[in-house]
Amino acid sequence: MIIGIILAIVVAILWSIGEIEYSKVSKKEDSSNVYFYQYFLRTVVYLSVALIFNFSIFGTFKINDFLVFLPIILCDLFGTYILNKSVKNGELSTVSPIMAAYPVVDILLGMFILGEKATVVELILLFIISLSIIVLATDTEKTKYAPHPKLGILFAVVYMFLVAFSTFFEKNAYVNNLSVYDLYYYKGIVYFLTSLIFLIVILIKKVKFKKIDFSILKGSMITPIGNVINSVALTYGSIMVVTPISSIYSVITSIVSRNVLKEKVTLKEGICISLILVSTLTLLMLKLI
Repeated sequence: MIIGIILAIVVAILWSIGEIEYSKVSKKEDSSNVYFYQYFLRTVVYLSVALIFNFSIFGTFKINDFLVFLPIILCDLFGTYILNKSVKNGELSTVSPIMAAYPVVDILLGMFILGEKATVVELILLFIISLSIIVLATDTEKTKYAPHPKLGILFAVVYMFLVAFSTFFEKNAYVNNLSVYDLYYYKGIVYFLTSLIFLIVILIKKVKFKKIDFSILKGSMITPIGNVINSVALTYGSIMVVTPISSIYSVITSIVSRNVLKEKVTLKEGICISLILVSTLTLLMLKLI
């Protein structure tokens, strides 16, 4: 359990850095180039993980295992696309906490389907987190950082559910004794094919193929590395512990984005961010007692 908690904290930091870098490039670069590099670099990360830790799987393709992992892969695949849409249209400090609300969905899924238990206090804390995120979502004023705030929020909600179901399906796969490294082998294959599709789109649209941006490189490498570590964390810890801790990345993102992206924080937003932070840390302490 302790290993799962430590890894989840690392994931939160990596995801925060990745989101900020995504936000930088999504607002200024052509989408086709951004998507190509994101999917291709994820291919590199995922296949490298499989190559290093489970080399024997290369050259094999087990259809039954692939079908088990397919819902996870599809959620992750579309989640990458939706994430870019969200940060491109909305203010990062607003959409990030909404996207991070997935632990609420995961914990409920864990309770009702996997039979994991939650105390009344934990449910109250989850309610506070959810309410804080909803309040953050009420600010829809257009700014240069949020050209289409309502659209950004809509994409953020979709992303929240995609990540929630991906995490749930992934934890369920590990319950059935499937390997995290097998998952990233199949993820790598799908991401490679997807990157080829975006390369074809660039050629067909005759979009200028741009040299890779350093922000794209950082965001596209850091986020999937966080995804891998999160998968490992799920193999060591309960979904009800790992997901609330890893979701704290939204708090880090909201705070850092004020300095990096020069976004402004209101008193209301500051209160909501503080409530998310305190509630998440309290959830962590309850699990350690």
